[in-house]
Amino acid sequence: MSKIYELFSTPQGEVKPALFIALFVVALLLTLLFTKLVLAFALKKKLFGPVGGRHGGRQIPRLGGAALVAAFAITAVLAAFLNPTVAKEFMQPQTLAIFGGLLIMAVLGVVDDLLQLSWATKFVFQIVASCLVIGNGIVIAKITNPFGPTLDFYPWMAIAFTLIWLVGITNAINLSDGLDGLCGGIIFIVAAVIFVNSRMLAHSRPEQFTLFIFPSVICAIVLGAVLGFLRYNFYPAKIFLGDGGALFLGFLVACMAIRSSQISATSVALLVPIIALGLPILDTTLAFLRRTVRRENPFQSDAQHIHHKIMYSGLTHPETVLVLYGFCLLLGLAALALSLRSNQYAGIILVVLTIVILLGFKKFGVLDVTRLWGVRRRGDMEEQKKDE
Repeated sequence: MSKIYELFSTPQGEVKPALFIALFVVALLLTLLFTKLVLAFALKKKLFGPVGGRHGGRQIPRLGGAALVAAFAITAVLAAFLNPTVAKEFMQPQTLAIFGGLLIMAVLGVVDDLLQLSWATKFVFQIVASCLVIGNGIVIAKITNPFGPTLDFYPWMAIAFTLIWLVGITNAINLSDGLDGLCGGIIFIVAAVIFVNSRMLAHSRPEQFTLFIFPSVICAIVLGAVLGFLRYNFYPAKIFLGDGGALFLGFLVACMAIRSSQISATSVALLVPIIALGLPILDTTLAFLRRTVRRENPFQSDAQHIHHKIMYSGLTHPETVLVLYGFCLLLGLAALALSLRSNQYAGIILVVLTIVILLGFKKFGVLDVTRLWGVRRRGDMEEQKKDE
């Protein structure tokens, strides 16, 4: 056992790069194996998602999340076995709370994939999982303002904002699961940003390295698991994440963002994950406003998300996904640039980033007011054309 510890940890207990590589590879291989098994089982039992859903009504299994969650869990246990410091961090109350919330999300998502729960039921359990995390001290106490002083929350405001953050990001990631490989790719980029940011912070504060072990290890596992799943999920997808995977991953990155901001002393701590998650945040905000203006249920899915609008501009399915990967990568790089620069550069970076994103979205019609706020749905317009 001591030989194993020497391979993956320093005498001080710090994690060696070999551990991150090993966890990435193990998560990748396990996800490939489990996804293949789940796919075969789902096809045999004909466990398909509802026809007419966000993925164009194709009869494709939606239980891919179960395979990814299983691979994640086994790899996390392996991480604790390979490094005693990781095991100690995994047993901390806050970490156990996150794992408990993830378990709730995974079970909720898989049950929904099988039984189609109501949005209200899912919302209640998401709040329960979020309260479990918040109750153990994982809260957003402040928000960075790159143009002025930091905004510090009162305790009740911190709790309320954290609840909105956890539930909002979880559903934002879930809503992004509308094209083959899109949700997985977004998660991969965001996890990579959080991983790199955590390692940079650990390097700059070596005396507090234990603070950065949990987000680093978890993100390494997520990167491997998501990459393995994309083997079966990229266009044309053989299996979908479903709510079991999307809710799990969404809640996970939301928690990792808060943990990263709590342990960072930099002024742009929370701003980094917010920018990295910019695409799903923007898409969810626009969807909520659009449905509210149309007096529709804001929690009812439609085909007017950013990825749909880009496809309507004439791009193919895989081209649309790659374009959105590019936007997410741009946001991720900007987030990392902020973490490396002092606060005086944050405003400039944000302004430049905003201009580039707006120009890109304008090109693809995402910001076309008539298409964004039109009272009629696209389906209604198509029906009208048929009648004419």
